Amino acid sequence: MYEQILYEAADWVATITLNRPDKLNAWTRKMEEELTDAIEKAIADDTVRAIVLTGAGRGFCAGADMSLLSAVSETGLTSDHRRVSGSARRQHSWLLSVPKPLIAAINGPAVGLGFVIPLYCDFRLAAASASFNVIFSRRGLIAEYGLAWMLPRLVGLPKAIEMMFTSRKVDAREALSLGLVHRVLPDEGFRAAAQAFASELATSVSPRSLRVMKQQLYAAQSQSLDQAMETAITEMLASLQCEDFREGVAHFLEKREPRFTGR
Repeated sequence: MYEQILYEAADWVATITLNRPDKLNAWTRKMEEELTDAIEKAIADDTVRAIVLTGAGRGFCAGADMSLLSAVSETGLTSDHRRVSGSARRQHSWLLSVPKPLIAAINGPAVGLGFVIPLYCDFRLAAASASFNVIFSRRGLIAEYGLAWMLPRLVGLPKAIEMMFTSRKVDAREALSLGLVHRVLPDEGFRAAAQAFASELATSVSPRSLRVMKQQLYAAQSQSLDQAMETAITEMLASLQCEDFREGVAHFLEKREPRFTGR
């Protein structure tokens, strides 16, 4: 079905793999179209409660395919480029609105656009050999796709300035110390460990709770405290009437594993 990604779903988890390993999964328009379609497919599938995004081979994503950048450098922006640019106000940042947890399993270099996309995932798990590089300043580019908004919220303004201005490589250990990633896992068995993390998330907590809390968290970034409190009150009253709340109480009292429905 897909040419540049792989898609599989099992045990409540959809796994999407960027699949151009000979190019370190360098980003193309085709890949973006397929990734968007795959995520929408996972959203619509009631048997999927968590989504893992990873890369094939030894890299996560080396950024935009250099053939695309080279063409723009030589010929300038075409009308097609301008049309895409004008319609891309929420490009990649739309991932924040995905109603299921998104887990970036970063198995190798994450560079440029390949650095940006995991920032819009809810979790970032890094293999021990993973590395991160903003790279834009070394290409004569700028902080693309909302990077100037997102990165300081994760690592703080001083570190964001350093990473963006210098475009220096950051290894997995430093990324963890910066708060850029949530966990660093051994290279051996990395994919299985990432899958296990996603599966645990998909089965041990309420999908409805995650869906609502995700909306709250990202909306709160532009809300006042009073607005966030109003939202919380409304959502709390709604949650007290839902199936997952009743199951959350029942499985605790009955000392058994939960059987959440997401409703």
